[in-house]
Amino acid sequence: MKASRILLPLFAVGLAVTMAACGGPSTGTGGSTASGPALSAGWDINETPRDQLAGGEFVGVSGTKISTWNIFSVAGNNQEIAFLEAPISAAYYDYNGKGDAIVNPDYLSSVKDEVVDGHLVVTMALNPKAIWNDGEIIGADDWIATWKAMNGSNPKFTPAASDGWDQITDIKAGASQQDVMVTFKATYPDWTSIIAGGPLRAEGVATPEAFNKGWNDYKDAYFTGPFKVSNWDKTSGNVTMVPNDKWWGAKPLLTKITWKIMNSDAIAAAFANQEIDYYDIGADPDGYAQAKAAPNSVVRVAAGPNFRHITINSKSPILSDVKVRQALVMGIDRSVIAKSDLAGLPGTPTPLNNNLFVADQTGFVDQAKATGIDFNLDKAKATLDEAGWKMNDSTGIREKDGKPLNITFVTLAGVAASENEGLQTQKLLKAIGVNVKIKAVDPVTQFEPTLINHDFDLVAFTWVGTPYPLANIGQIYGGSMVDGKFKPSDSNFAQLEIPKVLELKPLIDTEMDAAKRLDLGNQAAQAIWESVHTLPLYQRPMLIGVRSKIANIGALGMARIPKWENIGFTK
Repeated sequence: MKASRILLPLFAVGLAVTMAACGGPSTGTGGSTASGPALSAGWDINETPRDQLAGGEFVGVSGTKISTWNIFSVAGNNQEIAFLEAPISAAYYDYNGKGDAIVNPDYLSSVKDEVVDGHLVVTMALNPKAIWNDGEIIGADDWIATWKAMNGSNPKFTPAASDGWDQITDIKAGASQQDVMVTFKATYPDWTSIIAGGPLRAEGVATPEAFNKGWNDYKDAYFTGPFKVSNWDKTSGNVTMVPNDKWWGAKPLLTKITWKIMNSDAIAAAFANQEIDYYDIGADPDGYAQAKAAPNSVVRVAAGPNFRHITINSKSPILSDVKVRQALVMGIDRSVIAKSDLAGLPGTPTPLNNNLFVADQTGFVDQAKATGIDFNLDKAKATLDEAGWKMNDSTGIREKDGKPLNITFVTLAGVAASENEGLQTQKLLKAIGVNVKIKAVDPVTQFEPTLINHDFDLVAFTWVGTPYPLANIGQIYGGSMVDGKFKPSDSNFAQLEIPKVLELKPLIDTEMDAAKRLDLGNQAAQAIWESVHTLPLYQRPMLIGVRSKIANIGALGMARIPKWENIGFTK
């Protein structure tokens, strides 16, 4: 079972929300053991030098058929399809398992960023060998056309997002087409998020018609990379790729990549039967057991970008008091919830103690430790006493002004993690005199309206982190001032105004010094934690089943996309 609601597209920076806990696509050194490993920071990909590898065929899988090859568009904005297209797409930056951006010299000979009169200017020297599959150079004209299609200035284009692109005021060629100068409105510290995916072919984005509909058929000239498409079966959706004879970089080790399209409920069995070589298990203990038992296979394990959390409605009369919200944090043993949710899966789940950074990410600070707001029953009880909620010994429920301390936890019917989190929270908070009532809603038809209409006190779902944790903090934790009143952003489901975040956000958005920016980010993270906007529960493990001899692919952590030319089979 899989259902997702993407709040920011794949190529925008920020977060995405996933409603299900039954598995789904995710994008780490170590391997699974009988007892289950600790989650590795970074990735678990059987990292092996190229000279120790041999070629062969890799068979991947996707649960989604391609309807358009333009993954920059709304219609093509799909994580599975982006993964499938990575072998035939530009990557100006690669990422390690922690999400750190690394220049890819196959496309960028050099890159320089500087601030000129308050404007960030990024100057790229493109690799002169970099070409599209028809032999045409990748140049400034491609960057200019992509910017005009993506920046939101023409509403007839349908990009997945304009974030970042709309902060660019000019792109122009320098001495040649392979010298590109990008100028921003102001400073923009996450500029690598825009550069990383490269441009699209100018011809393919020259008009709204070309951008929106011109990619419905595969056009080889629009692509570049170590592989190329040799066959696309529109009926089955299956795609075959072979090494690209126009590729100028390291020769691909694989002789063939085959992508099979199949229903998600058939993927576990297909992996066990050796029909596919790669299986994103998600949080499915049955799928994990099948993958672990499959012959010639291993489950790669790393700390993934996904994390479960509880959103707390600050406009709920009882929960409008920050003391009550803090008491809930102190009354919920998140390790109990993590162990229960992830029963049957490897690793030792621990609470996640930062709203902005996942535990293996550069910049992570344990905010529960820093603030002292963490599981502590005695402090929880004392905090509720301070807030005026006194225990009624006859009912076991606290009361204030004659009203019981009742809160409603909305769960998603049929979603095991959500249902479990509701029940565990109900049990845990009973110990401090809080009465939790559970309200189940349909995850397909009722969850989105529940969030948008703020029809909950507590609700749990999954956020998906990105390599850019400080971009678009305002999407979830901010908003704007309108006529002197705070208006939460559409995704600020807690509806909470955090003055410190509003103060820091403009600084975080423009601070170019990485160390200073991380410090500002954790000041914001501390304010978010102290205000109890949301309560992170745990970071979900990334579990990827692969054939045991396959190297340089697996649980990729924050990297999401491997270097396909380096994937091969150990000799």
